[in-house]
Amino acid sequence: MSAPYSSPFYRFQGWRFIALFAVFSLYTAWFVGPGYFGQLSRLEGYSLLQARGLYSGEAALTAIQTLSADGVRLKYLALIFDVPYMILQALVFEAAIAFGILKMRLTASYWQGLFILPILFLLADAFEDSSLALLLSTEQMIFGTFAGIFTAIKFCAFTPAIIISLIMVGGGFFAIIKRKASH
Repeated sequence: MSAPYSSPFYRFQGWRFIALFAVFSLYTAWFVGPGYFGQLSRLEGYSLLQARGLYSGEAALTAIQTLSADGVRLKYLALIFDVPYMILQALVFEAAIAFGILKMRLTASYWQGLFILPILFLLADAFEDSSLALLLSTEQMIFGTFAGIFTAIKFCAFTPAIIISLIMVGGGFFAIIKRKASH
């Protein structure tokens, strides 16, 4: 059994959390705005697969077959630059959970289980992107099917991860305010 607060995610507190959140916010603004994902989302006639909750291999193959050579290049670049985005996003979730656990002084080991959701999100997103890259390079529908499944898993992990992260941050701030009021 590990000691409470032994996870590396507890290191993202104070200025480190602010720096992480700032980097994530700036990267997000670039990635979905003028960056590759933003450019891809503005391509006329292209349907963003990652924005859907679930899709078939046939739908994925059809979507990538509508891309021009420049569109395919842009899709590859969006997939590559999604890697730091997904890592930063998972780290923000982990840091938010760690903040709540620390500030609410939750020492029971089962609270550490909350860290699983952002990791599941990160893994599903990585497998989704890998499947889409394989679909782009091979045009084999099976990779589109895998991508659709991993997209659904990603959203099933993302939704509770963001809700729990927000609850933990809120609980952490409530605990800080409550302690200051009692002093």
